[in-house]
Amino acid sequence: MGTQFEGELRQSISAAQDASLAALDAGHPYEAYLHRVRLTELLDLAERHGLGAGALVEPAVRAALAEDRAALG
Repeated sequence: MGTQFEGELRQSISAAQDASLAALDAGHPYEAYLHRVRLTELLDLAERHGLGAGALVEPAVRAALAEDRAALG
């Protein structure tokens, strides 16, 4: 059983991912990008705390995150 911190972090990761996908579906790529920035921050936080939250990220979102990193180089 995880801690409350882990549960809330996982929930926030899922919410940021869902918001990014919804914005993209609505035709708002910049808004989707902003949600991915938040998602990146949450994934970094999870990593710093040793939580394996990367598996929560869908392949399409993972690809978009990689593209964001490459563009910012």
